[in-house]
Amino acid sequence: MASKQAQRLAARQQLQQRMSAKAEEEKHKRTVGWAVGGVAVLVALALLSWGAVVWFGGDDDQAGGLDPDLSALVNDAEEASTRCDGVEPSGEGALGTPTEGLTDGRPAQDVYLECVQLSTPDASASESCMFTSADGVSETPLSLQPAAGKQEMTVVTNLGAITADIETADAPCTAGSFTFLAMQGYFDDQQCHRLTTDGIWVLQCGDPDARAAIEAGTPEMAGAGSPGYSFEEENLPVEAEANYPAGTLAMANAGPGTTGSQLFIVYQDTTLPADYTILGQVTSGLDIVEQVAAAGAM
Repeated sequence: MASKQAQRLAARQQLQQRMSAKAEEEKHKRTVGWAVGGVAVLVALALLSWGAVVWFGGDDDQAGGLDPDLSALVNDAEEASTRCDGVEPSGEGALGTPTEGLTDGRPAQDVYLECVQLSTPDASASESCMFTSADGVSETPLSLQPAAGKQEMTVVTNLGAITADIETADAPCTAGSFTFLAMQGYFDDQQCHRLTTDGIWVLQCGDPDARAAIEAGTPEMAGAGSPGYSFEEENLPVEAEANYPAGTLAMANAGPGTTGSQLFIVYQDTTLPADYTILGQVTSGLDIVEQVAAAGAM
């Protein structure tokens, strides 16, 4: 009998041990479950919060950052914003004999663009632009461009430096194109190919092929070059007298939607059809253009 009681006691103790062990196991599971559940809840809340930002949010700036491509553009522009620092006018360039009575031709005084730079654009606002590649493969600027404030442009010519305020907020696509091209050194060593001295008073530059055409003895071929893409006009003036006043930087074109890289500097108040994008205003160096105009055309 005692033996049987001892067996029952031993069996009861073993059962209690198993039950105790099972209880501890269940307690542990509940603790882990609550921990995992808590993390899951936090993750779910985070996802809901992110979803709310995606669903209700709009502006990248308000979300705390720029579009990645736009941010990269601004960084590249900042690196190139001092590329002309220390570049001095070469003083090179011939002074030819103007053709008597000619009011629209090649400047008798050679004008070379030796370096062009623009200050870093303000991307606190942005604008979508459409740049159309001429051949489907030519590189174009980013479609999203900074569209706030102004930029300063410095043009070092062989005759001296010209500076201008660029209307980035009003002409974001044009300013963006100029920034894109200047960063690549596109304008460096170009030659201004056209001067008008009666009725329309402008010096025209920006053709990448003009210098080669002039040096080849075929100046009539100058003026047809482009960066390989075009875009729509913007920041147009009203139809009025002197709607392109002295000091205006404006874009040449061959018709609607054909703006490229050619620009003209107005050195005397000029009236034109309101078809040409106003890029900005000269802030210093207009006297250089006036001296070129005084030398006449050939």
